[in-house]
Amino acid sequence: MIFDQQNMFFDAKALSASTITSDVVKCPAEASDPLTLVLQKVGATAPSDGTLSSIVLQTASDAAFTTPVVLGTYTQQNLRTKIPRGGLGYLRLVVTSTHTNGTVTAGLVMDDNVE
Repeated sequence: MIFDQQNMFFDAKALSASTITSDVVKCPAEASDPLTLVLQKVGATAPSDGTLSSIVLQTASDAAFTTPVVLGTYTQQNLRTKIPRGGLGYLRLVVTSTHTNGTVTAGLVMDDNVE
């Protein structure tokens, strides 16, 4: 899988026991084959390290997210999913974590089967 810096929400962002909001990604109009959201945790593998209790994908019509709309809510610890329909032009992630260590990387990829 190949990450493009322009489509990155988090790039090895340190996890902590808090809610973290990602960078905003400008997402083009919906296509017949939607992009794939990939989120990976690194370095936080033991159950005692904590969890990502929620990963919320939001969209908005402006980069300031004055009126965000939730596109999806996920609880997987490592996530690969197609972006749902209904994007308004901008995307961001809001992640609630109980981790005390590790990092998270998340971005949009065109084909998640490319290694």
